[in-house]
Amino acid sequence: MACRYGAARGGVDMRLFPLLLLLVVASLATVTRSAWVGDYASNHGCGETFVQDLCDPAETAANRACSDACHYNGCRGGRCVYLGSGGLGTARGCHCRD
Repeated sequence: MACRYGAARGGVDMRLFPLLLLLVVASLATVTRSAWVGDYASNHGCGETFVQDLCDPAETAANRACSDACHYNGCRGGRCVYLGSGGLGTARGCHCRD
């Protein structure tokens, strides 16, 4: 009987494992990113900065969510910024590019 070892034991073909792992990671990233974007306000215009406590200029995911929220609103993207005089304030916001 010419059977592959894994198939004879009823096991799973491990060649599909990397593909499955990639799909799981991609879906988790999409869900996480969608949750961030959903928390951003959508009633702002291009060239405007709106207060957003979730925005953190040092965090890549927060900047990407800000950019996505601005893009979905018709702008060329956006970036998290600190609000206040000279950009040294403690409040944070999302600035949408024109």
